[in-house]
Amino acid sequence: MNKESPVERSGAKTGTQKRRTILKTLGSGAAVGLTGLAGCTGGGGGDGESESTGTTTGSASSTAASDEMADSLVVQVPGGSYIDAYQSQVFDKFESEYGVTIETSLVSNQFDAYSKIKAGQSDTDLTITSASTLYNGASEDVWAEIESDSISNYGNLLNTFQNPVYDPGEMLHAVPATYGTVGMAYNKDELGELDSWAAAWETANKGRVTMEGFGFVRVFTTALYLGMDPNNIQVDGSYEDGIQKIWDSVREQKDLVVKYWTSGDELVRLFSQETASVGEAWGGRIYSAVNDGYDHLDYVVPKEGAYGWSDNWVMVQGLSEQKRNAALAFLDFVLEDDVITGLAENIGYPPATGATSDKIEGLYDYDPSGGERLTFLNPSYKNEHNDQWSKTWEEIQKS
Repeated sequence: MNKESPVERSGAKTGTQKRRTILKTLGSGAAVGLTGLAGCTGGGGGDGESESTGTTTGSASSTAASDEMADSLVVQVPGGSYIDAYQSQVFDKFESEYGVTIETSLVSNQFDAYSKIKAGQSDTDLTITSASTLYNGASEDVWAEIESDSISNYGNLLNTFQNPVYDPGEMLHAVPATYGTVGMAYNKDELGELDSWAAAWETANKGRVTMEGFGFVRVFTTALYLGMDPNNIQVDGSYEDGIQKIWDSVREQKDLVVKYWTSGDELVRLFSQETASVGEAWGGRIYSAVNDGYDHLDYVVPKEGAYGWSDNWVMVQGLSEQKRNAALAFLDFVLEDDVITGLAENIGYPPATGATSDKIEGLYDYDPSGGERLTFLNPSYKNEHNDQWSKTWEEIQKS
């Protein structure tokens, strides 16, 4: 679905002023872009090589060489509440202030969408990625490199999101916007106030526990519960001993679980209908359920920590200089305090920046430590072990 700009803005005074401002910013960052980022970002094993296409090199100097931005950008975004929030809080405002038309392309499956972009079957310029598709695209040279000096508001990002483990190589490939958590939901009327994953392993809760039914998530959360790093599993330096301890704990918990859920709708149904009293959950879904009247529920990031995720904006490799200028302006705009505050409040997930409000601080996913209590997936580590994790998980489910 494409969105046409409601008014012609190419000659608008506000748009022209914004273009001049952003180009001046891009130019000032060109001299230090590569030096400032080398060796201080990324992780997980990408090659970190710069772009080599003829249209753009991916350097700040290339961006600054252009004297204008493109008139339009094709932006890929999920539907539902995401498109509604981005349309009202970001796209419309960006069009008004920059004179750049945002044409939206809806995506229902990020992996299918990524495959089309990789194969050159999409006209997308910017898209939202998860950790996995961010990692894949950066490793496979699908996403363009980004210099933080090309984005004046980059420093607004919390420290947690300025060096994400899921963005591989020495150079940046993404700008995180919002984040969420896979923490613990519980029936507060039945269980009181909880703060530890131990409740999901408590025999007194047998038949009332629910957990997410994917192998790598079972490994991830169980590792946190046992005090291990899910991205570096070990006991006394031994991965084999560490993963064995995790699977032993998963097997122990299995006798307590009423059902393993695999979708947000199923998760909410289990808790709202009181089939489950405690277990793994998506913060945003439980927050919505409580607002819908299921106020017997509560949610917490346990003291042992929780799985964290983020939505990350990336630019497609090989954009023209004018497209790249417009894309960088868009990324900078998203990180403005007032813009990202409105986005977070409407989308229901906290911002990856320090911007906040009473409503944001009331979101179940909001981490007042700035994400320090969360652990984010290292896709490289998952890719190395996931086949075996999936096989073992299937065996446990059948046993």
